[in-house]
Amino acid sequence: MPRPDNRQTIPADSSDLTLGVTPAPGSGGEVTARRAAQLTDMQLPVSPAKLGVKQALRNMSKAINLALLTDFLETDLDWVYKGARVRKGTVQVLHQDYIGLGDGLFAKIGRLNKSLQLTLQGPDAASPEGKKLIRENGGGAIGGVLNLMGRKLNLLQEYEDKVPVFLAQTLDRLEAKRMITDWHSNEWKIETTYIGLDVVMTPLEQAADEVAES
Repeated sequence: MPRPDNRQTIPADSSDLTLGVTPAPGSGGEVTARRAAQLTDMQLPVSPAKLGVKQALRNMSKAINLALLTDFLETDLDWVYKGARVRKGTVQVLHQDYIGLGDGLFAKIGRLNKSLQLTLQGPDAASPEGKKLIRENGGGAIGGVLNLMGRKLNLLQEYEDKVPVFLAQTLDRLEAKRMITDWHSNEWKIETTYIGLDVVMTPLEQAADEVAES
């Protein structure tokens, strides 16, 4: 008797399906697969106190990376951050204008040069708001330098000061969507790099004690 054909045909004009699957022989036709942007069932634990620092770093990097790659975040972070990686006991979330510059002394020089180039393009050119204003009204080196001075003198808001708050809010959202579990803000220090706008997440040494007391 011929084997029944369990394959599913996906219409060419289907807009909500992004992959096709064929059940393996003997599988009974049961297939488990995720579609793009449907990552809510991952439930990756990210607590360094419960999981250990090494695995927590890997899971945090993976969750952020997948969320960015699929535009899952639906925030301004999607527009400027394009990947995450584990480096030297931290999770680094990479800004699109600085990605690929690497590490080390020459990378720092490259970042400084890139930061200067962005400053001369116009006010706060590395932020979403700055990019939008430059597109709409044009930039200019004078405006960029004056804006930089205002931000460093705390006369104007700095995007880099807001990014850690945005990322913490994003992780709250990822936990609500069940993409991650055991996210505790008091277990991580979130800051931006001194040169460039990469985000650095560092597990706090006292994380286990703080969780135990809460």
